Amino acid sequence: MILLIIITAIASLLSAYLYHAGGLGKTTPEEKAEDPWIPQFMRRSWVRDWLCPLCSMIVLFTWWRPLVTLRLVDMAALSYILMSVALSTYWDWVTGKDNYYLHGLFVGASFAPFCWAGMHWWAVLANTIISCLLMGWLCSRTGKADLEECGRGFIATLTRAILII
Repeated sequence: MILLIIITAIASLLSAYLYHAGGLGKTTPEEKAEDPWIPQFMRRSWVRDWLCPLCSMIVLFTWWRPLVTLRLVDMAALSYILMSVALSTYWDWVTGKDNYYLHGLFVGASFAPFCWAGMHWWAVLANTIISCLLMGWLCSRTGKADLEECGRGFIATLTRAILII
């Protein structure tokens, strides 16, 4: 049990780091100088969009032990792609400004395909609601982009443990 918690903590912290690193892809040179602990090659949006879902999958499969079937593999691939797409937008093209509640909603809902692989639908719903509320709340309470990005990355991965209830 202790090992599961340690793996979850490490994956969540790694996701926070990757999420923030990916968010630096569109910053000015002055802003890039503020985070010298993030190498230049990691300052690309694909780092957030494609590596954070990997951290989420690690947490999910650390806690959840389903029967490995072709359906599970298909649903894992679909969830991975859906989460990558969800992480790539803040829904400003729909609402006119960044909407972190919608961002959290779709990040949480990206694991819905696992309902067809044996996961309870109400666990996915709980994960979706908690992810939505935490990401929206965090971003409405802080004004610091680096804290918000790290927090959203941490939330996106840590909330996957909720899927096991």
